[in-house]
Amino acid sequence: MYTNRNRAYGVLVAIFCVVLILGGVTASASAQEEIVVCNWGGEFAKTQRVAFFDPFEKETGIKVKTVSFPEFAKMKAMVTSGNIEWDVVDAEEKWLVRGVKEGLFEPLDYTVIDSKDILEGGVYPYGVGNYSYAHPIVYNTKKFSEQNHPRNWQEFWDVKTFPGPRSLYNNPAISLEQALLADGVSPDKLYPLDVERAFKSLDKIKPHILTWFKGITQAAQLMSQQEVDLISASHARMYFIRKEGAPVGIEMNQAIGDRTFWVVLKGTKRKSIAMKLINYITRAKPQSDWVNLYPMSPSNKSAYNLIKSEIQPFLPTSPQNIKKIVWLNSQWWVDNEAKIFERWNEWMLKK
Repeated sequence: MYTNRNRAYGVLVAIFCVVLILGGVTASASAQEEIVVCNWGGEFAKTQRVAFFDPFEKETGIKVKTVSFPEFAKMKAMVTSGNIEWDVVDAEEKWLVRGVKEGLFEPLDYTVIDSKDILEGGVYPYGVGNYSYAHPIVYNTKKFSEQNHPRNWQEFWDVKTFPGPRSLYNNPAISLEQALLADGVSPDKLYPLDVERAFKSLDKIKPHILTWFKGITQAAQLMSQQEVDLISASHARMYFIRKEGAPVGIEMNQAIGDRTFWVVLKGTKRKSIAMKLINYITRAKPQSDWVNLYPMSPSNKSAYNLIKSEIQPFLPTSPQNIKKIVWLNSQWWVDNEAKIFERWNEWMLKK
């Protein structure tokens, strides 16, 4: 009787241990079903949560944690140390170029990620397009009309025909391109940039620049408070202040465009989940849902079938605008930006 009782007790203990082990395995597996995305925070992140991440969680059961803000140096430090805190990152195109060179990213699995509807220029082995943005010519509608306003950079530089205080971005990447276009360079002949010619062109407009703005909040304030009549700033922020009632017109011809890409940090233990997530958020429906909340320009061309018609005229990659955009050459800037930024800072100090 005593032996049988011991045997029964032993069986119960064994069963209990198996349950504990299995429970631990299940808990561990469950804990792995999470992914960390680094994006740009604020309203940007809130709207992506609504359009991208909550629906993905609902469809897959995989939790998406978001953090901000992306930094190239942090990505590099994580990969170098092997301590990967971010799995998927919303990276500027120049970071994609730099990161590929330095071996920071996992190759994307295009057997999982459907790229057939991604716009031209948005599909690379280590990155796939997220959204595009642009710096168009923006004008005060109380000073200029839809029929009579600067429609290209030569006209923006023409202070006699289109007088009034102006503002440009305190950044050579964008400003040099604008200066060369103003000096008559054809968009398809911009690169490699003729730096000497660009600075000579900038010398001409510099006395008429009231403020060289440093961020989109400052740019929005300048136009909302009508401190300047002409500016070139983020199309999305200009769209928002226009919607809020600011006297703002947006001219997309020769807008300087740039892109961001989804990248996956090398060494992540959630690589397969990352591919699933990127496939989901680059589909037409999630992208259109996001753009209808936050008017960045989608990388999925089919998203335009679902985007509100009143938003489309203000999006760089819309069918009516995409051929008007002048795209930054990120490779050229990665190769040259250190010396150009040094010269830019010196030029800004000159009166």
